[in-house]
Amino acid sequence: MLVVDDSVLPRAAARTMLGTATGLRLVGEASSGAEALLAMGRFKPDLILMDVHMPGMDGAATTTEIMAQYPRVKVIAWTVSESSDDLLRMMRAGCSGYVLKDVGPAELQRALWSAVRSESPVPRKMIPDVLRRVTEQTPLSQNTSPVSLTSREMQILRGIAKGIPTKRLAQQLGLRAPSVETHLHNLFRKLNAANRGEAVSTALKIGLITLSDL
Repeated sequence: MLVVDDSVLPRAAARTMLGTATGLRLVGEASSGAEALLAMGRFKPDLILMDVHMPGMDGAATTTEIMAQYPRVKVIAWTVSESSDDLLRMMRAGCSGYVLKDVGPAELQRALWSAVRSESPVPRKMIPDVLRRVTEQTPLSQNTSPVSLTSREMQILRGIAKGIPTKRLAQQLGLRAPSVETHLHNLFRKLNAANRGEAVSTALKIGLITLSDL
C-alpha cells in the first residue's frame, strides 16, 4: 500500500502502525498529489491511505486522478477532519472509506481490511450527519419505484446501517459470513449501489429505513 500525506509525522505514524500489520505491506510514501501519481506508476499499490488536506492537489483531486487511471485501487481518506463535507467530497472522488488520524493501529488496520473486502469504513459518529446531508442534497423522486427486499435482506440492511461488520452480522443472524456476503450482493444489486454507504443512503431516500435505524 501507499501512504500519501504532506506532513512527515503522519507518514511516520502510519509506517509504525502498519509495521505489525499481517498481510498489509507499505511499498511507498508520497508527500503530495503529484508525488502520489508518480508513485502509482512506480509501486503499483492496490491500497492507498490518502490525506484529505494537502496544498496544491488535495486529497479529493488526487483520488479523482488516481481512480481515472487505476479504477481497481482502493483509496482510504485519512484525516483529522470530522467534517461531513470533507467525507462526502472524498467519497464522491472515489474513496472506499474514511478513517480519522487519531485511531490506533488496530482500528486503522480494520479500516484498511474493510476496504480490501469492498466494505466502506466510515467513523460511526459521522454516519448520521453524512446520510442526512446526502438525503437533503438528493431528494426522493416522485417516480421512484419501490424496491422489494426479503426479510433477511432487510436484516442485513439494518445491520450495515448501524455499521456492523460482516463477521459480527453473521454471528448475530446465525449465518455464515459467505451467506451474508451473498445477501449483501443481492442488496447492492436491488438498490443499484456499489458499496454499503450507497446502499444505506439509497434505502434512506426511498424510505426502506429511517434515521432511527442508524
